[in-house]
Parts: sequence; structure tokens; C-alpha cells
Amino acid sequence: MIKEVVIYGAGGHARVISAMAKDLDKDVRCFFDEQEHEEDTSIVPYQQHIYPDALMVLAIGNNTVRQRLADTVSHGFTSLVHPDASVAADVEPGAGTVVLARAVVQANVQLGKHVIINAGAVIDHDTIIEDYVHIAPNAYIGGGAHIEKGVVIGAGAVVSRFARVKANTVVPPLTVV
Repeated sequence: MIKEVVIYGAGGHARVISAMAKDLDKDVRCFFDEQEHEEDTSIVPYQQHIYPDALMVLAIGNNTVRQRLADTVSHGFTSLVHPDASVAADVEPGAGTVVLARAVVQANVQLGKHVIINAGAVIDHDTIIEDYVHIAPNAYIGGGAHIEKGVVIGAGAVVSRFARVKANTVVPPLTVV
């Protein structure tokens, strides 16, 4: 079982991922970020030789940046599911996917790579969530929906059953699709 984790990102989402990793008994070894952080020595620019055996989580909310980083870093990726999330036993999150506290992922959901299922989001049965999607807090995705690559579903938005959201679409908060 993987114990050491490195996190790419140093903002608010990275702090949430770090807290979740610690809740899961993981050792967060460092944070990678390209911006200078003189006050915090645990934040360093990315270098492949730093903790090369640790697995990485890309804690970057921007889908495009997350994809670019996934294509360029040499570390392997791990998925993290918060202990207070409910994920059906038949769901296997893709590499680098995170499921945050109080999220619900029902049966027969397909979760792609580097997906963010944020706090309190609900993904109903038989849904497909492609790679690099961000489902914001308290959003609801109805059964049988298909969320294509790179989509952002805003906070509190509702995607109806069997709806299809096209690649790279941004669904505003509190919107019904």
C-alpha cells in the first residue's frame, strides 16, 4: 500500500488534498509549485528526482493545467477517496482522481483520470465522467449522464438524468442542464 505522497500545487485545493491524504494515513513529503515560496521549505519547484518513489496527486483546480502537468511529470499517480465520502464498491477512480468529503458516487459510475469530485457532490448511478473533469461542491449529476473530458460543473449545478455535457464546457454554478 502506497504511503508516501507528493502534491503538485500549493494553493487551497492542495491544502485540502494534503489534509485528506493525512486522514488516509499517507505521508505528504512535499508540495511542488513553480512559484517561489521562500517562507515554506516544503514547497519546491518540480524535480523528478525528489521522492521518485512517492505517488503524486495534481492538486490544481484548472483542468487544462492539470492535464498539461499529467502529460509532463514523471511521478506515478495515486487516487484518493476521503474517508467521509461514499463510493460504490464497483467504482474504480482513475489515476490521480480525488473524491472529497461527503461526496457520493453511486453504482456503475466510470471515473476517468485526474477527476475532482468536490465536497458534497453526488454522482448518480451509471454515469460516465471522463478525464480532467471538475465537479464542484454540492453539484448533482443524474443517473446515466455523460460528462465529457475537461468539463467544469459549477457549485450546486444539476445535470439531469441521461444528459450529455460536451468536452470543455463550463456549467455555471446553480445551473440546471
